[in-house]
Amino acid sequence: MSKTIGLITANYVSDEFNISAEERALAAVPFGGRYRLIDFPLSNMANSGINTVGLIVPFNNRSLIEHVGTGKAWGFGRKTHSLFMLPGTVYGKRGDKSKFLLKDIIANLRFFNYDKPDYVLITGSNRIYTMDYRPLIAQHEASGCKITKVFKGDKFMDCFVINTSLINDLVKWFSNVDFLGITSIISEYLPNENVGRYEYVGYEHSINNLKDYYETNCDLLKEEVNAMLFHSPCGTIATNIQDRCPTFIAPTAEIKNSIIAAGCLIEGTVENSVIFRSSHVAENASVKNSVLMQHANIESGAAVNYFVCDKRVTVTSGVAVSGSKESPYFAKKGMTI
Repeated sequence: MSKTIGLITANYVSDEFNISAEERALAAVPFGGRYRLIDFPLSNMANSGINTVGLIVPFNNRSLIEHVGTGKAWGFGRKTHSLFMLPGTVYGKRGDKSKFLLKDIIANLRFFNYDKPDYVLITGSNRIYTMDYRPLIAQHEASGCKITKVFKGDKFMDCFVINTSLINDLVKWFSNVDFLGITSIISEYLPNENVGRYEYVGYEHSINNLKDYYETNCDLLKEEVNAMLFHSPCGTIATNIQDRCPTFIAPTAEIKNSIIAAGCLIEGTVENSVIFRSSHVAENASVKNSVLMQHANIESGAAVNYFVCDKRVTVTSGVAVSGSKESPYFAKKGMTI
């Protein structure tokens, strides 16, 4: 198989997603109790044998870089397995057309020609799925197409393989309109370009707003979804390991159909919820249909339902907070309710 390198773009935000997008990159948003969104594209790349990967980072990159580091958790950070942090250019760009900006490609053109690859596999960073990219690359190579996009039904999955030679041509032809995205250029200006289609089969969910975030976390409570994501033949989803003591489940606790990460103290009721590391649900407290990020504190007598909170949120004794499945209540980082 010809040589393929990977590129993950994280230099974009969503106006609809209000989980502290100003403080952290969308790709660095915590997910599923112990992961972050970036873990999925990084793991897919590593599990597919793509040893050279670039990550285009936005201006608010502290939490993202802190989490990813050298990429050691995913098998990168070695002489033959390299992860490159690449600076984004148009910070805070909005919308789907900003995900694969030509301006970002031009600013980091040296990366694309460093290993003289034949193809580049490019993906976004806010979509949850597991995939072995090798069949995609093999189909692209056999087809003779210059670009092959991944779809599930009618939905483009923000993932495609493109010939390196076409990237170099796009840079020459469209350098004066470098604010455009690669996929936009192909569809709007090069409609007759040879574009292939690869059909993905499996679970996937994009995260563009609070409702998406809530639904995707809750999907993990379904046995079949959990198995497809975390027990897939495509490989495991890796993350940056943080040492925590085991979670303590008190005799007073009642837990049903929930994911609870390490370091928690659970003394109350938890149902159909995802609870992140080092959180506390006190005795006589109730957490139902909710997603609690790290260091949440639900005090005795408090009750939350259809509730999503960022880190270090406290719900004080006797307070009841409730949203709905369509519109969960959201508490910002560090709030006391």
